[in-house]
Amino acid sequence: MNLKNVLKKKKALLHYNISTFEQFKAGIEAVKETRIPIIFGFSEGEISYLGLDVIKNLKRYIQEEKLPIFFNGDHIKDFNLAKKLIDMGFDAVLFDNSELDFEENILRTKKIVEYKNKRNKKILIEGEIGYIGGGSDVKTYELKDEYITKVEDAIEFVKRTKVDLLAISVGNIHGIPEKIKYKGKIYKKPILNFERIKEIKNAINVPLVLHGGSGLNESDYKKAIENGISIIHINTEFRKIWKKELEKNLKKETIVPYKILNEVVEKIREAVIYYQKLFLYKTRIKHELNK
Repeated sequence: MNLKNVLKKKKALLHYNISTFEQFKAGIEAVKETRIPIIFGFSEGEISYLGLDVIKNLKRYIQEEKLPIFFNGDHIKDFNLAKKLIDMGFDAVLFDNSELDFEENILRTKKIVEYKNKRNKKILIEGEIGYIGGGSDVKTYELKDEYITKVEDAIEFVKRTKVDLLAISVGNIHGIPEKIKYKGKIYKKPILNFERIKEIKNAINVPLVLHGGSGLNESDYKKAIENGISIIHINTEFRKIWKKELEKNLKKETIVPYKILNEVVEKIREAVIYYQKLFLYKTRIKHELNK
C-alpha cells in the first residue's frame, strides 16, 4: 500500500501532526478503530523535539502492525533534512520553498524531486506556491489577494518540478486567528476561494493539499474536497485539545501519569475519528471542539 494509490481511492485524507506520545497514541487508536488511512506529519520543529531515531522506531511499529498510516515531512525547508527523510523511507515530504522567489522555488523543489526519484519513486514530493501565513499562536491575520495561488503559476510549477502533490493558498491560514482582516472587513474564520481550488484542480494532474484546515466548518471542508482537495492539514485544533485536556486533568488528585494522560488521549482520538469520517463523508454529526 502506498500513499499515491490511497489518494486515488479516497475523497480526502486527514493530515495530523505529531509531537507528543499522546498525539501518537490517539492517532494509532483512531486508525485501529476506523481502519481509515491517515497521514502523520512531522515539521522541522517536531522532528528536532522527537529526534529522528524515535521517529524511525514509530515508523517501524506502524509497519509491523500493518496500519494504514503514512509519514510526511511537513514544511521541510532544509535540503539535507529532506534528503534524510527520503532515505528513511518517509511516504511524503513537503519541501517548502514558498517564501522564496518563484523561480528559485522551482529550482530547489526540482532538485529534491530528482533526488527522491533516484532513491525511491514511490515517495511523494509536495511543493507549495502562494503564501500561507499564520501559525498556532497567531491572533490577528491579514489576508491579501496576492497571497492566493495563481492558476498559471500552478501549471508552470508542476510542469517544471514534476512534484507529486501541490499545496496551494486559497484563503487558508495556519492556526486559528481571532480576527481575519480581508478587504477592509473582519472575519472569524478563513474565507476559502473554492472556485480557485476548482480552477487549479482542472488545470493540473496532481492531488491538491489544503494547509491550515483548523477553524473551518463542515461545509468548508466538503466544498474544498468537492472542488479538488485531497489532503487536509489540521494541527492547531489538536494542539488546543491536548493543552485543554492536560490542564484539566492535571487537577486530579494523583501523580500517576497515565491516570492524567488517558483522558488527553481519548479526547484527541475522538477528534481524529471525527475528521477521518467527515473527510470521507461518513458522518454529518457536529463535533463541538474545545467547548
